[in-house]
Amino acid sequence: MSAKNCLITVFNKENLEILVPYLEQNNYNIYTTGGTYSVVLGLIQDKSRVISISDYTKFPEICSGRVKTLHPKIYGGILGLRDEQCHIDDLQVNECILFDMVVVNLYPFEKVLADQESNNSCEETLLENIDIGGHTLLRAAVKNYKYIKVLSDPCQYENLNLLLEASNYHLAKKAIASIMKYDIAINNWIQCLDDVNDSCSVTTSQTCIGISYNKFRDMKYGLNPYMKPSSVYIKEGFKAPFKVLNGNPGYINLLDVQYAIRLVLEVKSQLNRECCASFKHNSPAGVTMGINSFACVRSARNVDAKSSFGDIIGFSGTVTKEIAEYLKKAVSDGIVAHSFTEEALNILKTKKNGSYLIIEQQIVNKGIEFRDINGITLMQPTNNSVLSRSKLESVSHEIQNSMILGYHTLKYTQSNCVCFVYENNVIGIGSGQQNRVDCVRIAGNKAKLWFEKQGLNIKEVNNIVLVSDAFFPFADNIDVAAEYNVQYILQPGGSIRDYDIISACEKYNMK
Repeated sequence: MSAKNCLITVFNKENLEILVPYLEQNNYNIYTTGGTYSVVLGLIQDKSRVISISDYTKFPEICSGRVKTLHPKIYGGILGLRDEQCHIDDLQVNECILFDMVVVNLYPFEKVLADQESNNSCEETLLENIDIGGHTLLRAAVKNYKYIKVLSDPCQYENLNLLLEASNYHLAKKAIASIMKYDIAINNWIQCLDDVNDSCSVTTSQTCIGISYNKFRDMKYGLNPYMKPSSVYIKEGFKAPFKVLNGNPGYINLLDVQYAIRLVLEVKSQLNRECCASFKHNSPAGVTMGINSFACVRSARNVDAKSSFGDIIGFSGTVTKEIAEYLKKAVSDGIVAHSFTEEALNILKTKKNGSYLIIEQQIVNKGIEFRDINGITLMQPTNNSVLSRSKLESVSHEIQNSMILGYHTLKYTQSNCVCFVYENNVIGIGSGQQNRVDCVRIAGNKAKLWFEKQGLNIKEVNNIVLVSDAFFPFADNIDVAAEYNVQYILQPGGSIRDYDIISACEKYNMK
């Protein structure tokens, strides 16, 4: 059996102790560079099989090691076109060693980037970690993948049986993807070098942003059942924010899941109380916070039971057996929570013939958000705003809690939107309307119905809070709010008619 040739030049030398003996057993000569050369030499019995690339090319490494492999004899041996017998017509290329395998991994630019505190202090280090030769070797091997196996990750040679089974094409796909992600990281950093306030991350100052995604899982379907195939991807550098414990979510399900869990976790973080939200079609139907977890879940779904029919539930705490037994009898499509007891999981997994959606939220990613629509991408920072109590000092602590609860609720409700809040419950939500006064009336009617179910008349109740996600453009909103006995209003202001709004509130003794 004629000898084969492998080129190895790697920064990460993990698992070479697995790969090198395999290459020797399979009659490979190994061509390698500087630091890799000494490691390979220590792992092989027949030292004559290890050849320094500098000895082969008769050209030393230059530029303090920046240039090691950039030589025609190297790239001729990788890129030369071959027939089935691996012969090459090009006489000059025939003078080159033909490589059958290329093993390369790159300088750790992305890791160094993640470790730096700011662009100003890390520019030189990052520049030195922009790989040139390794990058070019991978691209060349990918271009000629029909004849060459290309390995781009030490994990690939942990299991040599899998490596032998992998086609050249699939190995090339992984290699070119690693190059793409590497280039994206470099681009996103260098695009914002002049932004002194940036810490090596994507910012709005960039004119060209690169993003890569890794497939996480398939979805049941997209926005509508006929929109297949549909999948979930995770942005490179981010961790999966949730784990699907049961069921197969669809597009709307996952939007509801993410909105619901962010809402309830924000409320818990700021007010230190468990929170539950019942979501339908990207807006909450009811939101409740409290000490008792079971009562919290049940109350949120009973705010507007008709709208909560077939909902996604978001819960900030641990789902217990008691909660699970209640949900087993409820018409609900799924739940996302911080955690589940084993008993609760076993109960919920039997719901809907085993298809009930159960999701455990692991983290909440923050940073920059993107949404693609018809060939354009909208970009904005994650909405991390928090309503400070210092801005609410004119009202009692409990009214402040109601305002904060309403504020977080409307962050994850389709605009235009307003909500009515009463004693730890968001009892009426009006959303998605083209004018705000309709939102007030819809939310007010739901609040009125909620009080009636409690045996109360809305006109006789104190401490009803109305929260709006934007300013009131006209005083007619206040007139409608007064019909539902609102005593407190939280809205950002900024209307050219703010004076009229304030005057209307004073007329009705609203704060």
